Amino acid sequence: MPDQDARADVAVKHLDWPVDVLGLLTIAVYGSWYYGFGVLIDDIGAALSIGRAQLGVAFGCAQLLLGLLSVVTGRALDRFGPVLVLSVVGPIGALLIALSGRAQTPAAFILCFSIGGGLAASAGFYGMTQSIIVRLDQGAATHRIIRLTIWGAFASPVAIPATEALRRNFDWRVAIQVPAVIALLSFVVSATVLRHTTIAPTASATPQWSRALRSAFESAAIRWHAAGVFLAFMAMSTLLVFQLSILRWAGLSAGVAAGFAGARGLLQLLGRLPLRRALARFGHWGLLFAARGCVGLACLIIVLSGRPIIAAVYVVVAGVGIGAISALDGIVAREVIPVQDFGAISGVITLLGAIGGGVAPILAGRLIDASGSPASASVLAACAAVGAMYAVIATNRNHARRR
Repeated sequence: MPDQDARADVAVKHLDWPVDVLGLLTIAVYGSWYYGFGVLIDDIGAALSIGRAQLGVAFGCAQLLLGLLSVVTGRALDRFGPVLVLSVVGPIGALLIALSGRAQTPAAFILCFSIGGGLAASAGFYGMTQSIIVRLDQGAATHRIIRLTIWGAFASPVAIPATEALRRNFDWRVAIQVPAVIALLSFVVSATVLRHTTIAPTASATPQWSRALRSAFESAAIRWHAAGVFLAFMAMSTLLVFQLSILRWAGLSAGVAAGFAGARGLLQLLGRLPLRRALARFGHWGLLFAARGCVGLACLIIVLSGRPIIAAVYVVVAGVGIGAISALDGIVAREVIPVQDFGAISGVITLLGAIGGGVAPILAGRLIDASGSPASASVLAACAAVGAMYAVIATNRNHARRR
């Protein structure tokens, strides 16, 4: 299909600027609370007298709200385009995250952090930015999603060391507020750029929201895809929230652990830069299965990461797996979800993923509090990753039958 590939390459070149702006937004929003939270969790707990289980609730509620709001913002994207979401929902969320850095009580922190994180993420995480890219031009979506996630790979290596530096030189409050303000400005810039970008025409969105969702989830392939996202988010969320705690528990100092955690994010590029050629050779189903397997393996390796060489292996395996998943989930979704209702259905799947990503840290936090060992969180994450691997097989099988 040389004509289609040439058209996609031209389209990508023409739309580099909007995609790159969305990539910078991804770095800012993921960095403002998702990655930074793991750096600050111990300081927040000590300052506000909150246990890890309660802090897991704050993170989990933000994840759950992300999912609930993604259903709404996804439908808004289908009906009205991206500007409303980027110029209103995202900035309000970023402002609330900043306010959580001024909280004096556990309740105030959990409330501001949860609502702010959910609002900002529903407007700036991959569930929204990848949907925007699909709506820009479905034919070039695969290449643009890869490009977007290459930008996103810098979120962790930028945010984790920067948050650690702010925490060390100032305090945890400044380390929340500064990234939140940067995220707010990034939303404003993205909304301004996309205001002048034309969304490619597609079939009209199904008028009744419930009908679109009911019709979509009659497909076994979509149901299995949603289940896989749920389980994969359980594994990745647990790993990313508690990786610094596990690395320190295994024997690394706080500074060294932060360095390895940041490197893990940078090495997500190993799962994204070669992805276009790998897709042509192995296909997206096999690659997604392997990527989720890497996440499961990383969950076990990190327990043994007290020696730098083992920590380096964890960084590579986790980086490749998580890096590839972020792009491959969007590529598979583009294939199994009807484009005219892509935003709304992706929003529901994001909700399910957010539930998985939100519940898992709460369960892991309780396991850690009960056992006194962060290793229990790794076991939980590894089991979820194995389930996500099976979901890839089931999604592929049912999608083939539907065709």
